[in-house]
Amino acid sequence: MIRLVQVSKIYDGAGTRVTALANVLLEIVRGEFVALMGPSGCGKSTLLHLIAGVDLPTTGEVWVDGQGLSRLSDRALSQFRRDRVGIVYQFYNLLPTMSAWENVALPALLAGVPVRVARERAEERLRLVGMLHRKDHWPHELSGGEMQRVAIGRALVNEPPVLLADEPTGNLDSKAGREVLELLARMNAERGVTILLATHSQEAAAFAHRTIHLRDGTISAAP
Repeated sequence: MIRLVQVSKIYDGAGTRVTALANVLLEIVRGEFVALMGPSGCGKSTLLHLIAGVDLPTTGEVWVDGQGLSRLSDRALSQFRRDRVGIVYQFYNLLPTMSAWENVALPALLAGVPVRVARERAEERLRLVGMLHRKDHWPHELSGGEMQRVAIGRALVNEPPVLLADEPTGNLDSKAGREVLELLARMNAERGVTILLATHSQEAAAFAHRTIHLRDGTISAAP
């Protein structure tokens, strides 16, 4: 499902050259739940951005669901990001002027889905993540764990085969964090969603099928 071939990402600016990733080789099969562990600044978020098509590698190739991302046009890359990959961030990124269901429905509406269908789909995703009873609430009326559940529903609204989670429990207490991880595990087991979870937490990584360690922009066999 996900394959990185000799991927490097280098940032140049203000007379400095920073290597975020260096010659990364990685394969994740369809339906896997993989944890990506490493300290802050090791390149976890950069790797997720490349898989999501938000950024492109300096060298090497990123393949997701049979598509070489560097080979896609800008329009095709935008469609890939919209339809093939869901992203869950640490800080939720819900729009404060939209209700829970409107936040979840937004990616479907941007994809051209009629409002009625988008709302039905959003409410089904909210039911899936246990938040249907809060569908008309504003983000400021929700707890951190509830906002993250809504964010997961939004990431799944277009039924992407891949879900990328960037420290999704980093802003939650232990109880809410565990509930979010259990939800991700259920989405993987019941829906076959391929999940890559970036985390620095051993407890979070324990929910995954296997763990990959990233250090100084390279994948290592041990933490």
